[in-house]
Amino acid sequence: MTIETHSVPADPAIRRAQFADLFARISATAVHRDAHRENPHDLVRALGRAGFGALRVPEQYGGGGVSLTELTELLLELATADSNFPQILRAHFLYTEALLHAPESDDRTRWLRRIGSGDLFGGAYTERTASNRTHFGTSIATRDDRRIVDGAKYYSTGSLYADWIITAGEAENGVTHVVVAAHAPGVELVDDWNGFGQRLTASGTTRFTDVDITDTPQLPDGLAPGSYGTSLAQFWHIVALAGIARRLHADVVDYVRERKRYFSQGAALLPRADPVVQSVVGEIGAAKFVAETVARRIGAALADLDASVTTGTVTEAEYDAVEIDVYRAQVSVIDTVLAATGRAFDVGGASALGADKGWDRHWRNARTLASHNPTPHRLVSIGDYDLNTTSPFRGWLSGIDLRNRP
Repeated sequence: MTIETHSVPADPAIRRAQFADLFARISATAVHRDAHRENPHDLVRALGRAGFGALRVPEQYGGGGVSLTELTELLLELATADSNFPQILRAHFLYTEALLHAPESDDRTRWLRRIGSGDLFGGAYTERTASNRTHFGTSIATRDDRRIVDGAKYYSTGSLYADWIITAGEAENGVTHVVVAAHAPGVELVDDWNGFGQRLTASGTTRFTDVDITDTPQLPDGLAPGSYGTSLAQFWHIVALAGIARRLHADVVDYVRERKRYFSQGAALLPRADPVVQSVVGEIGAAKFVAETVARRIGAALADLDASVTTGTVTEAEYDAVEIDVYRAQVSVIDTVLAATGRAFDVGGASALGADKGWDRHWRNARTLASHNPTPHRLVSIGDYDLNTTSPFRGWLSGIDLRNRP
């Protein structure tokens, strides 16, 4: 199930240069892909072959061993090229991080080597039911000494591009997580995500019909996406939003610089010299600055948290502080980027609406990312923490009544 082995360069400058060409290819075709809903299978595999999915894996296993701070910079570049890509890889990095923090074992070593050689994870957890923690329609049963998975999942982000799918279901001993080979008999990946944004993340349906996982390698027992899994997961959305702001700013600047035709009410002969247009571009530039600065701040906080977890010195207070900062960052970046993606059209006339430019995708993608975890809920958690030091609830799953939590 692996693709060709690729060693990630040890030098950060070489790593960045190595991915620059790939990011440019992704960027150059982003508008066309969005308009025609062309899934970027080849480009995702190219990222895997280049070692992007192995960036956090230690060098001895074929990875780059990079810090979360360096990864943040590379993710910002990727998100600027196309905000779909970080989300495609989100589950992969969450489970890779979980493996990094797992106790040493033969299973852990084998998985890190698979990732180091280019394998990618996808996730298929959520079901369209009221509960996704204590009950699943998906079953993991033993039949004639074979382990069989049956069921259907939705929001299977990234699975269409993956080698391995991590899913959950009800087994004889309760809810459990298992790995399924993405191309195993009985696995059906349906690209039926119908949201108006982030169209290429393949966040649709995964069906398992009598899928035999008896001989499929499994993750180490008890593995979960880490105690800061929710913080890391939402960081991924923050980075994607920052990438949208960066790409939007570049698009708007390029457009205004080349534009000659202008409104009769304009205050200058050329749009680029008009203070009104300059003000709009300045607003978008400020939004870009805020979004990428916040993303870097959270990346650094997660790097510190990673160090505390690795050394065994982490405290619940540290988990809570980072989680709340992620909430604050999420609210700030969402509001800032959504405002900028709507404001951008004020730099030009009807030509700014051209489908060939694809500026509408910036708002659609930002709005879609913002809808995953609506900010009103985050604001309540922030206020409750500030006023009452209430720990944020890190189990973001449906079917849990927060009114009765401990």
